[in-house]
Parts: sequence; structure tokens; C-alpha cells
Amino acid sequence: MSVILEVFRRSAFVLVSFGAMTPLFAEPQVATPDRQRAAANALRASCTGCHGEKRQRAELNIERALTERPLVRNLEVWENVYERVRSRQMPPEDEDPLEADERAAILRFIEEDMRKFDYSGIRDPGYENARRLTHHEYESSIRDLFGVDVDVIALLPSELKVTSGFDNSANSLFLHSTLVEKYLGVAERVVDLVFREGAGEAERRAIESVFGEAWDRIPEGGEAAERAFREILARVVPRAFRRPMRETEDDELVRVFRVATAAGLDFRSATKKGLEALLVSPYFLFRLEAAGKVGEDQPVEGFDLASRLSYFVWASMPDRELFESARRGDLREGESLDHEIERLLRDSRSRSLGDLFAAQWLGFEHVGSRVRPDPIDNPFMTDSLMLSMQAESARFFAHLVRENRPIEELVNARYTFLNEELAKHYRIDGVEGEELRRVDLETEQRGGIFGQASLLMVTSHPGRTSPVLRGTWILSEVLGTPSPPPPPNVSEFSREVERRDPLSEREKLELHRQKPACSGCHSRIDPLGFSLSNYDRFGRWRDRRGRAQVDARGRLPNWTEFHGPSGLKRVVVEQRLDDLTRQLARKMLAYALGRQLEYYDEPAVRKIVREVAKDGYRFHALVRGVANSYPFRYKRLRAEPDSESPSTSQENRG
Repeated sequence: MSVILEVFRRSAFVLVSFGAMTPLFAEPQVATPDRQRAAANALRASCTGCHGEKRQRAELNIERALTERPLVRNLEVWENVYERVRSRQMPPEDEDPLEADERAAILRFIEEDMRKFDYSGIRDPGYENARRLTHHEYESSIRDLFGVDVDVIALLPSELKVTSGFDNSANSLFLHSTLVEKYLGVAERVVDLVFREGAGEAERRAIESVFGEAWDRIPEGGEAAERAFREILARVVPRAFRRPMRETEDDELVRVFRVATAAGLDFRSATKKGLEALLVSPYFLFRLEAAGKVGEDQPVEGFDLASRLSYFVWASMPDRELFESARRGDLREGESLDHEIERLLRDSRSRSLGDLFAAQWLGFEHVGSRVRPDPIDNPFMTDSLMLSMQAESARFFAHLVRENRPIEELVNARYTFLNEELAKHYRIDGVEGEELRRVDLETEQRGGIFGQASLLMVTSHPGRTSPVLRGTWILSEVLGTPSPPPPPNVSEFSREVERRDPLSEREKLELHRQKPACSGCHSRIDPLGFSLSNYDRFGRWRDRRGRAQVDARGRLPNWTEFHGPSGLKRVVVEQRLDDLTRQLARKMLAYALGRQLEYYDEPAVRKIVREVAKDGYRFHALVRGVANSYPFRYKRLRAEPDSESPSTSQENRG
């Protein structure tokens, strides 16, 4: 094991040379006339006492945000400030109020500098260079490399998630010493499975597909053994490293093999040690792309582009066909690239877009873990039922993508995927067996994400449903148009309202909305949440709550009235389809790039949305748009900072 660790350390220099970089781009400067300067000064005078360098209430530093131009670099911060100033929530009542002209100037300053920002001159692909494989990606890569299934997730510590919401973000994929030790254990387990004793014909074929003829003529030792081991590496290393093997690149692995044979191990055992070293090599553990000139945009081509594609659509390594396309240089042309995208989407491995992308975006990954009802009080909520709930949502989304369905079906599909246990939970007859299958629906109670139990559970409190949680989830996660965070120390209900037990939840929220500081956001949030009131916290349909009939009416600020989940679906499709498409584009681009989006990614998002709309709002156009986007096809290396470590630099950028 010490020899394998030494190999890791000796090759880990690559992580330094591919470290995180700081932004280096020409920012278009927005003109700052006297009135904008006065508005900025008014913000400093009124806000930085609580939100400045010395004191940062709600973790907001307006003083610093004012220096980071253009303001769109901190979009969420300034959207929040704009709403707080507009609704007169800030400054608070115990502070001197803004004069009317100061308030108007501040709002105009934010509007002109941020909301009307001209993106036409922005062309920056961004880049996060060295990136560790996520546990899911590691597991899938092992499966596709060796043909063995190993539950890597259970063997490694939990992944972190950052602002992008996905565990494949580069600025969260740290590699610490304890994780290296865990990888050594996983590598040993994987190789043991590959070489397991008593393997049948199927297993032998899998071994031969990796090792070829070298395995049929195992040598006794000496130079013949080393040549045979190099033949094995010539087949395995290019696929493991996702690119052709460079000259002498197998020398370190051969050194491990020599040490093992010198210690008395036979060819089989020494080969296992060499392959264990391969699986902890930085070239396998990390997705590393070819370097280039700092500060210049350069195309991502060949094997690097193949890896970007496969880890985006499959969360796994390129297959042989994609590898050969990269070798021939076919991925440079648009039609060839689109052909590969379509092929990858038709493959069953594209289900990762449901299992990983959709699960992390929409949140149903938490069912059974973070969201887990007490089994004593709720014995019907079995582990198998919760797994079926997750599988319904994942299978549904993967079907939409794979079959190129319209994006609107995400909310208004008239079918879903059920097995017997989940169908009984929904009170749907005629479904038998443990396997999920597509079921056409005769009712609008189900179909689409708003009627799926997994998502109704993660948008409820542990003991009750919450129109606020559900409405906030729809606005923030589904539509990408979140309301500003609530003011400090404000709960869902005030203490006075909470104590009024005879009132229904709707009546309590109506009282809550009478406060000026609460009405603006809750007028957008509550109607969406009310429309899902027929679902309890486990996603079961109900017509009554206690003795009262469920009231699922909603009315939006634009006076659109609707009722129940069917009305909600209609409103989203008819009025908010572009918002849904834009949110899908933003989330999928962030997932594909493995980083949080920045303001300079906005031109790419807008182009993707236009292309999707032109193609009838279908999912394949969305995936093609992401894969053909400028930040996916290009990269720009940043100048390495002198004083920051790679992890610090990336955290600052995120």
C-alpha cells in the first residue's frame, strides 16, 4: 500500500499545475453619472452600518458588493436589496428612513446597472480545471471500465453541495488524506471483484474484454511477465484515463508490479496491485483537461470533449464508440457532435439525468434520508415505498429526456411510472408487481412533478404540509424566480397568529399577509402552495382536512385565478413555460459544466432558451443546446493567484 501511495504523491503534481484560477476578463464598465454615484452613496449611508465590512447582518455586505461591478456579478444580492428597498422593509423601522428621492435613485441605480445590463459584449466561457470524480461518477466509471458493480456511495463519505445545488461542482470536490485512504480500500475491493475466484463464463468474458489475450498466457515471471503486464495496461489505461496513454506513462504502474513480484507475489496478485495503483492515480480520480495559454479562449476538443459529454449525459466515462469518435476528430463538427448526443441520450445510461440531475435539482434525493417519517407513527411508509417514490420521479424525468418529450410534460403529463405499492399509495388500481412501469392516468390528480409523492414530501414540514414551502419550491426551484429571503427573525406565522387555533392555515396566512413586509412575497408564494392543498405530507390525495373541505383555490398578483393541481399546471404551461425552460437551461448548464453559473454565462443561457423554443420546447434541444453552448465547448484558463490556495480561490469565486 505504501508503494501505491507513493505513486499517488509522485503523480499528484498535476493537481498543482491544474489548480483553480481567478477570473481574468475584460469587464464592460457601466457608466456612473452623478445620480448613480449619489444613489451608491445613499446605500452606503443607510445600509452599511448593518451590512458593511464591520457588521454583516444576514451575511450581507453591501459595501463589498458595491465594489464588484457590474452589479450582475451578485445578482441575488441586488435582487434582494432592490425588493427590500422597494417594499420599504429597509432601512428597518428603528433606523432613519430614506427620503423619497433617495429611494427612487437607489431603485433606478440598481435597475440601470443590473436589470438593463447589456450582455451582448460578454464572451467568457469560464473554466474550472481540475475536478475530482464524484462518488456517483467513480462508481459508474468502475462499472463501465471493469463490468463490476460496487456500492461506492456506501464506502465513501458524503459529498458536499454548494451554491449550484449539485455535488459535481468543482469547488466542493476536495481531496483530503482520509479520502485517499478510502479510495485505496475501494480500489482493493474493485480489483478483488474483477479477479474473484470461481468466476463463470460471463465473468471470464468480462475479464478478457479488458485484458485481452495476455490473460490466456500468464507468464511465470521476469521480463515476459512485465511485458504481459504492459499489454494489460495498454488496454486498460487509455480507457481509465479517458485519453491515449502517453509515452512512459505506465512506468509508475509497472514499478508497483515489480515491487509486488520482488516481494514474492505471483503474476495474478502483482497485476492486482498494479491495477489498485491505477485506480488511485490522479489521472483516473480527476477529470483533467489539456492546458493552454492563460487568458485566451480555446476550444475543448477530442478526448476532453468526449469526457465532458459522457459525464454530462451518463455521469460516466466515454464508451468505445465515443472514444473512437474523439480519436478520429469527429466531435469538432456540429452534425457529428449532435449525432453523438442523440446516441448517448438513447442509451440506458442517460437515466443518470433523472437519478442525479433531476434528483438534486428538484430535491427528491432526500426522501428516505433527510426526509424520513417516523416509522412507528407511520408504519405504511416503508423503505420500499420511499424508494419507489424516488424511482417514480427519476424514471419520469429520464423518460422525458430520452424520448424527447415536450418540456411542458414535466408538469402536465397524463402518465407516470408506478409499481403496485406506490399505486396503492395513490389509490390507483390495476398495477401489480414490484417493477415500475409506465401507467396512463385517468385523473389529473397525478401526472407531472406536482403530483409526485417524493416532491410533495420534501416540500412539507415533518408533521404537516406547508403552502409556503411548496409555493417557495415552485417559485425558486421549478421556475427559477425566487422571492427575496424573509426579513430577519420572521417565521411562517407570527406568534400571535400561530396561537389562533380555530383559524385554518389559509386564514392564518391571510392575516400574515396583512403585514406590509410580508404581503409582497406571500402574494406570489401562497396561491401556488394552496393549489396543492389536496395532497397531505405523504403525497396522498384528500378532499377534506378534518371536518373542513380542502380549499385549493389560488389567485396570482396578476389576478389569474385557478384551482387545484390541474389549475396550477395550466397556469405554469400557459404563463410560465419560458421561466420553466430558462430554469431548466440554467440548472442543466451548471450541472454539465460542474460549476456555479456566473453572470457571463447569461448569453449562453439565453441562446439555449431560444433554440429550445424554436424546436417546440423539447428536451433533446435542451441537451443539444447545453452541449453546443460556448462555455461547454470552450474554456479560458485563469492566471494562478500568488497567495491563495486552489480551494480558497474557488470558494471566493463561488
